[in-house]
Amino acid sequence: MEPQEEDDDLKLAKASAGLLNDLERDLPRVLWKASKPGSGTRKAHTRVRKRDLQRITSYIEPFQGEPQLLDAKLKTILPPIVDAYLEFLTSQKSLDDTQSDHLDFQTAVFALLYTLCKVRGQKIIAGFLNNEPRFLEPVLEAVERCTFDTNDREVQWQVPYVLLLWLSHLLLTPFDLQSISTSVGPATSADNDSALLQGLPPLISRILRVGLHHLRMPTKAQDAAAAMLVRLSTRPDVHKVRLADRLVNDRLPKLESKATDMPNMYEMLGSLRFVAGVASSAELSHLIPSIYRTCEKTFDESDESTLSSNAVAKKVIVKIFRNVAILSLRSVATRGPLLSFLQTTSVLENVIDYLLRSLGDKDTPVRYAAAKAMSLIVLELEPEMAHEVIQAVLDTFKEDMPKTIQAADFSTANPLKWHGLTLALAHTLFKRSASPAQLPDILDALISALQFQQRTATGSTLGTNVRDAANFGIWSLARRYTTAELLPVKANILHSSDDQRSDMPVVQLLAIQLILSACLDPAGNIRRGSSAAFQELVGRHPDQIHEGIALVQVVDYQAVSLRHRAMVDVASKAAAMHNMYWSNLLSGLLGWRGLGSADVSSRASAAESISQLSRMSHVCERVDVLQSVGRLLSDCSTKDVEQLHGLTLAAAYILDPSHGMASDQEGEPLQPEIISMWKHFASLRASIQDFHPRLLKSELPASLGLFTTALCNTTQRVLGEAVQAEQMPFEVLDIVTDRLLARHEETILHIVPGLARSAYRLAKTAGTSLPCLEPHYLAQKLAADSTKSALTSAGRAMALGALASCYTDDGRTGKQENISVVSLCSLMGSKNVDWRVICARALQLAVNSVPHSTILDVFTAQSICSAIHQGLSDYTIDERGDIGSLVRLQSITCTSTILSHPAFKFHLDSLQLLSNDIHRLSLEKLDRVRLSAAHCRATHLDLTLPITDIPSVSSEPYFRAALHPLTDPSTPSFTTHALLTGIISSAGFSAESLLQSSRHVLATLLSTTKPQHFESLLTTYTTILADLLTSPSASISIHPALCLLSYILSTLLPHFPHLAAPTSKFKWRTLLSTVQKAHHKSTDIPRLITAVGVYCAMAEVGVVRGEVLKKLVGMLKTNPFPRVRVAVAEVLWVVTGEETLLPVDWARPIKENADVVQGLQKALLD
Repeated sequence: MEPQEEDDDLKLAKASAGLLNDLERDLPRVLWKASKPGSGTRKAHTRVRKRDLQRITSYIEPFQGEPQLLDAKLKTILPPIVDAYLEFLTSQKSLDDTQSDHLDFQTAVFALLYTLCKVRGQKIIAGFLNNEPRFLEPVLEAVERCTFDTNDREVQWQVPYVLLLWLSHLLLTPFDLQSISTSVGPATSADNDSALLQGLPPLISRILRVGLHHLRMPTKAQDAAAAMLVRLSTRPDVHKVRLADRLVNDRLPKLESKATDMPNMYEMLGSLRFVAGVASSAELSHLIPSIYRTCEKTFDESDESTLSSNAVAKKVIVKIFRNVAILSLRSVATRGPLLSFLQTTSVLENVIDYLLRSLGDKDTPVRYAAAKAMSLIVLELEPEMAHEVIQAVLDTFKEDMPKTIQAADFSTANPLKWHGLTLALAHTLFKRSASPAQLPDILDALISALQFQQRTATGSTLGTNVRDAANFGIWSLARRYTTAELLPVKANILHSSDDQRSDMPVVQLLAIQLILSACLDPAGNIRRGSSAAFQELVGRHPDQIHEGIALVQVVDYQAVSLRHRAMVDVASKAAAMHNMYWSNLLSGLLGWRGLGSADVSSRASAAESISQLSRMSHVCERVDVLQSVGRLLSDCSTKDVEQLHGLTLAAAYILDPSHGMASDQEGEPLQPEIISMWKHFASLRASIQDFHPRLLKSELPASLGLFTTALCNTTQRVLGEAVQAEQMPFEVLDIVTDRLLARHEETILHIVPGLARSAYRLAKTAGTSLPCLEPHYLAQKLAADSTKSALTSAGRAMALGALASCYTDDGRTGKQENISVVSLCSLMGSKNVDWRVICARALQLAVNSVPHSTILDVFTAQSICSAIHQGLSDYTIDERGDIGSLVRLQSITCTSTILSHPAFKFHLDSLQLLSNDIHRLSLEKLDRVRLSAAHCRATHLDLTLPITDIPSVSSEPYFRAALHPLTDPSTPSFTTHALLTGIISSAGFSAESLLQSSRHVLATLLSTTKPQHFESLLTTYTTILADLLTSPSASISIHPALCLLSYILSTLLPHFPHLAAPTSKFKWRTLLSTVQKAHHKSTDIPRLITAVGVYCAMAEVGVVRGEVLKKLVGMLKTNPFPRVRVAVAEVLWVVTGEETLLPVDWARPIKENADVVQGLQKALLD
């Protein structure tokens, strides 16, 4: 399902003002140095920090999708950039090597200008570059420096690219170039183009040299160089020296080179770009014949050279042929020099034939170029010949046009050719080159193209670009042709029409097709394109579309951006406008754009939309919708699992009162259809014979379960007591249900409870039973499967939980109910953690199934609560981590259900057991568990603080509220025990922030308690520590318990000095004995070091000081770990101040320090 969030372009529209203001604010800081107030002069930087440049470009790049939003600020953004660079250029600042985090100013400026060119287009940006003739030579010198005089400095390609664009812009100067400069420029070590430079004026020679150099470069500077050379060649003063002739005569032989003699590919592409520019210039028309002949020979249909197979080269050659044909056609009217060339050769026919072939090229840029070229050439042709060319395109369409739009089969069509042909028609319509007489055929092609879709063998889809071109074509048609020209075209003459549309105006037909595309198309850009075309159609042809203005507001450009919203909300609103929209949308939803979609979420959206459409109509029409789905079910192959998923889901939603059918006034018309649906259901058994990956990916089992649930519920609701076992395929129902219950996928488990209840109730109403739902059968299967390592038959556990209270008449007690509860509770002892999670989920279903008016018997309540208590204490750890947390989380959810259910209100002991667990888990260090337990505690127990997210349960206010019962002496002992046990997790050993918050709050609260109460809490903690020694989680809980004990004693003993006095009644020896047992024979070094810290605090207690020192000296004497001995020595020095401890290296072997230890023993213990 698509996330329901704002669209990117809508976000950009809202944020654009802020981005532009930030750009306008920060740009001067990057360009100019800080100047003194009142100085009146500004100096450009010599270096720019990379992060500053990245910040500026980050303001611009988001506008790539909506570049027009930049236009409002271009006049204030670009001139300062240009002025800053010119100041830098004229001040002759050096371009020394910069630091790694800096760029030289020239590179930074041109990187910024290139970003603007990339976003807004080079033609628009170039128009803001300074075109004063006095800057021509400085800019040329800058190009020469970055080309020939780099001093081993790496020059970014953006620098020559923008400089060549600027130089090309400056060549528009009306002055003779020889009058601007006579400097010969820098000398180069080697010049391969010296023959071309001979006899040329110095400035022209310099410009030509840098242009030819970059014409060979494999960067975008090649494009700028080609454009600059063309502009240079077409200048009147340069035209006199016949520079264009020299260059063309030099380039054309290279294009004819054989593969072995061919220059590198980039040089060839540069030559082609230049030749394409020359071919577009009327001033150089005398070069057209030689250009055409060379290119025709090079790109002959049989040629298979590297150049002729290159996409960029083919795109450029299309442009060359287009320019040749257009100039030749224009010479007819002006009696120009190309007239004889056009008359004596078949240039026009050859070009059109090449373009028709290029419309099906495998490379998208070539098809785009060929389509545009075709439209421009048609615009220059005589009407009769233009008609023939367009007809040739239409005839190519008809080769694989589907017979009818209802059974549009494009499986044999060539999607590449369809894209090119559709695009050619769209461009032709945009230029208004097509005659009104051809509109019926064009409309046929466009409507078919709007629904073009192919499914590959791997399951992916083709045809998005075809539908996009069709949107452009319909938009162009609506914009360029008048209503009077479109009205004569009737829908009944289109092969895509049906009898219902025989009298429909073609504008209305187009509107329907655009609404279908805008609501249902899988691609977001197609939906938006159709919405834009529909808006254009309504605006340009008023009063021709039923409820046109209202539909424009519904089928909005932004509203259709998210597919779920478009298919459900927008489609429903559009269908409500008129019955013809309703029927067409329903047909579309039943087709490939709806229930036949490739992804699960789209099929679910289509099914939901169909159910909404069925609610809009009369009950008889709702039955017709159900019949339509039934017919498709009967015609659908059992192997087409994706289509079956959509159909069964649609049928389920239509039958379900919460989605489709109303519960009243539907019984009699629906009865025959229910019997028919059961027949369709019986035929679906084979579709889930084998749960292969494709079937599971399609989620057909889950949708079949929903369909079965809805069908059982509707049958019982409509037929009631009239249900007879002979009328229903209960044997098939049992088989299908059993197969679904044997699965463990989450999508199937989600629907199992409803399926089990509805199937059980229907069978009971019919006076029969389903063996797969009998408690003995389910319990037997669970007992066998729960011992396996794999999770199988999880659905049976869910079914057993859902049906626990259905096995008895009163829903309270019974042998069968006890069987189900006992079987489910036994799953909590499974070795597989997934089974324990399933156990908690199933028990929650069992609790929910109990009527609120009943009271559970003691055995059942205790069994459920005992199993959930076991789950709340699950701390299983394996290589994946704390996987027991999954059980705890699910058990907390079940506990919330138990605490809120009236059936448990008299079982106080069981509820108290679970409440203690919730108190404990609300202080756990694992964020998810703590959050879930805190929610439960706030809802059902004593926590009053609002719980929202993880930070809310990690703060000091939360711990203050959660631990507050510890400060109250009247708090029950079991609550105190649970809170102290829980705080061990977060305040003992956890993340640093959590550790600090929990410890600070705990110390603050305990320091304010009365001495007797603190002594009681410490006694409780001693008991907890002793219990942990024998608990299953001892290996992971003893260390944090010792850490917290060390913190409590070291922090709080000074606040309660009476505890350390000899008269204290606290059993210090019991605590000391427990601590000693906690690390006895342990090899866990962190635990041992933590125990040493506890001894450090206990050494201040006079009652046990001697025993503590004896233990520490013993550890110093016998402990095998150097880190532990070092820690013991530090503690002994802290508590005794014995100077003999300081000069000794306690990390050395024990034997080497034996004498020192013996001396310590005498000094401290004797």
